[in-house]
Amino acid sequence: MSAFAVFGMNEHFAREEAKRKVRDFKIEKGLRVELSMSQWLQAVEDRVIKIMDGKRVAQLSSMFDAPQYAADYADRIRKLGRCRDVIIRAKIKVPQNDLRRKSATKLSWMDYSLASTAAA
Repeated sequence: MSAFAVFGMNEHFAREEAKRKVRDFKIEKGLRVELSMSQWLQAVEDRVIKIMDGKRVAQLSSMFDAPQYAADYADRIRKLGRCRDVIIRAKIKVPQNDLRRKSATKLSWMDYSLASTAAA
């Protein structure tokens, strides 16, 4: 059974990640200094901008069993707000050359294009 998911980065995901990563204090001259709410929010916004300008992508959706559902979800993400690098990927089995592993295959994500399957 195939599995498809939407990868990329959107502003909502970047904001949630920034809220998790930005601490509510900073260390100055060896002392812990608490940030005010406005300072913390500004630090979160700075982190969101840094994430959106970066190259890292994350899985934005749960797995779908058909690519057209993933394509619909990707279209919604593009319409909702600022996003970048939104792409559909398929989960595939790749043979392993490492003999120490128990399994002969490993699971990996590969970029998927609806146009390439429509032409075939």
